Amino acid sequence: MFKKYLKLTAILLVSIFINLSIVSCNIQSKPEKVQNGFDDFMNELFVMEVQSDTLSLNYSLAEPEKYGIEIRKASLGEYSIDRMNQGLSLSENALERLESFDYSLLTPEQQLTYDIVQDYLKMDLSFGDYLYYNECLGPTTGIQAQLPILLAEYTFYEKNDIDHYLDLLKCVYDYFESIALFEIQKSEKGLFMSDMVADQIIAQCEAFIENPEKNFLIEYFNEKISDYEGLTREEIIKYQNQNWVTVMEYVIPAYKMLINVLKDLKGTGTNQAGLYYFPEGQAYYKCLVRYKTGSNKDLHEMADMLNKAISDGILEITTISLTDSDILNKYLSFSSFPITNPEEILSDLQKDISKDFPEAIPVNCEIKYVHESLADYLSPAMYLVPPIDNFTNNQIYINGNDNDTLSMIYTTVAHEGYPGHLYQCVYFRNQNPAPIRSIMNFLGYDEGWATYVELYSYQLSGIDKNLADFLAANNIVILCMYARADIGIHYEGWKRDQVVSYIMNFIDEEEIAESIYYTLLEEPAIYLPYAIGYLEIMELRNKAETTLGDHFVAKEFHEFLLDMGPAQFHVIEEYLDQWLEEMLK
Repeated sequence: MFKKYLKLTAILLVSIFINLSIVSCNIQSKPEKVQNGFDDFMNELFVMEVQSDTLSLNYSLAEPEKYGIEIRKASLGEYSIDRMNQGLSLSENALERLESFDYSLLTPEQQLTYDIVQDYLKMDLSFGDYLYYNECLGPTTGIQAQLPILLAEYTFYEKNDIDHYLDLLKCVYDYFESIALFEIQKSEKGLFMSDMVADQIIAQCEAFIENPEKNFLIEYFNEKISDYEGLTREEIIKYQNQNWVTVMEYVIPAYKMLINVLKDLKGTGTNQAGLYYFPEGQAYYKCLVRYKTGSNKDLHEMADMLNKAISDGILEITTISLTDSDILNKYLSFSSFPITNPEEILSDLQKDISKDFPEAIPVNCEIKYVHESLADYLSPAMYLVPPIDNFTNNQIYINGNDNDTLSMIYTTVAHEGYPGHLYQCVYFRNQNPAPIRSIMNFLGYDEGWATYVELYSYQLSGIDKNLADFLAANNIVILCMYARADIGIHYEGWKRDQVVSYIMNFIDEEEIAESIYYTLLEEPAIYLPYAIGYLEIMELRNKAETTLGDHFVAKEFHEFLLDMGPAQFHVIEEYLDQWLEEMLK
């Protein structure tokens, strides 16, 4: 699963910074004046957004001073209705100012940016009527689950970054306190989570602080600071002691406080089913799905798209079974890919993708493993997106280093590494895009691409070809089934029995079907970026193949998608039409 960094505020601001060549005269033509004004405006928004909290700034820029940003007092921001409303006001003002520019006078690159930013701001504003439906806690993607990793990987570029980090830890309690207050307000409005979800988050928080003195943020920091070059032994000990005290006095109490608040609020949830059963749940879900997928299709169209993908996948599985009488035995006996070492998998994939993908940019990638205190709650793997100006150093976390996990990790590494998130991110940033393009969240494009290439990687893994096709088709069916059930639960009002019955058409074990139901209930739209994003990319590819016929080349199509970078799919399709016209000339 792709992890960037969580937005610590509810503000979805965007920006761009494009370096234009200096003209040799002082008099600017009207187009130049408009273009320079557009760049300046976008840069203002960029700076405002990346410095909204210290963690986001560290994950966005290695050298913020080069962007005119001074590191201020450490902050994690605030999760509150007031802050959300401030964000909406900023977005509304930004949209008004954006639309004041003469679109026809902008460069093609600026017009693309305009299209993306305009749609993004409108999407942000669409959440305005549903602010109390927002939820930053969750068993898998919640801030309480991701924050430890994000803090642990706070980069120390210079010595003073260590001090900034220690100051940032002191902000955790206040930040969690704002979340707790928000949850209390949700409870008062009858919008608090179910007891089942609360119990999972509580158990997760308890596991993280179970052994405070050996907490992940203490052990990891001790290793990290010991390896930091230029520190004396006395300084290392001083920093380690300061971190220990700060974790014990701010971080551990923050988690304890959140646990206590959630325990107190248990029983106040008025809805034990999907968003459909909240007063404005369907409307909020529409906004959430559009944000998470980047697709402008309505929910009925998405449901039809998923149903067709499921049918096509079942047909593919059936066809393989008819042509290979031994396929079921191959599937049931399959227990490991030929390569199981993550570093070797990355190296193998980087070479093997050269036929169908542009050349990979040489970068460093460190494989790390999720700490045992977080293992039960985090995704199987995650890629941490590097700063805009330091993308040559990358990190992938894998949840589990046992033989069983590593034996099946090949396609997961493809999803996170090559030709997945790492490859796509590095390729795009190497094009020197406007910074706006790197700080906006387009989960549908990101996860759709990673899912698309994960399925592609089965044919590179070294296993039997029919088995590779069988596994890929099976994964498509399961993924789309999850997404279809999600829409059923949160938009169509499916309850437990209906969902379990639906899932058991694909998985003939009631216990597993119930587990899937509760996972989908806990975090609405969690699988839609993967499924809808993948299917949107396949629609784009099918359109290109149909239009170009024998002249279609996969590598060229992939290059188009990678050059476009993360964006809304309807925007990408408009540019695909232009690209196809050029290809046909």
